[in-house]
Amino acid sequence: MAVHIEGQTVRGAKVIGSDRRYEGVRLVKCTLSACSLAQFDDPEFSLVVRDSSMQGCRVDRCSVQGVFFDGVTIDGLAAKQLHRLYGCVFRRVVLRGKIGPIMAMGPHTGLAGREHYIAGMIEKYRDIEWALDISEAVFSDADFYYVPGHLIRRDPETQVLLSREKVKSVPREDFPLYAGIWASRFDETPFDTLVGVAPKASSNFSNYMSDIEWLRSRNLVE
Repeated sequence: MAVHIEGQTVRGAKVIGSDRRYEGVRLVKCTLSACSLAQFDDPEFSLVVRDSSMQGCRVDRCSVQGVFFDGVTIDGLAAKQLHRLYGCVFRRVVLRGKIGPIMAMGPHTGLAGREHYIAGMIEKYRDIEWALDISEAVFSDADFYYVPGHLIRRDPETQVLLSREKVKSVPREDFPLYAGIWASRFDETPFDTLVGVAPKASSNFSNYMSDIEWLRSRNLVE
């Protein structure tokens, strides 16, 4: 059954555990504070959020781990601090409007059986046509190094595709600051492609773009 919640503040709500599915959830202008959506025991990702959306919402100190987001649209999402998505898998997820700061990273380093989760993520992405669409998002800061870059729909001007093969052809110390951070992500991710984002709402946007031009001049990005 569809759920529509508008203009509410939710504090301390916790959904913990696998084999749970939430579909048709629509949050509009809501604030989520110190909430958790996580599972720690299923590398096949049976904690699922499907065909749901958030519009104009805010998150504060929320925890997300091991969720399969399928057919989800986020239209505007504010965060007081970096919003970390630990070990999540995405299929047909759209981020647009003002978003961030946000990071899709690997499973939490303290997670028991972490390697099984990473293997599960790799396997899950084998059957996904596209994972994320970030082409219309205006980020304050963003990093999606635990999502295969070739599965991300992007704005080619400000969001560039890097490959492990090309990056390793250049000494790491030669990279400028932000390009070097993106290159270093290949030390952490199991995937061979990733997207580097120049966040349009960042005060350092012009510096990011300078680094993208440096990468382009050396044929290191698409």
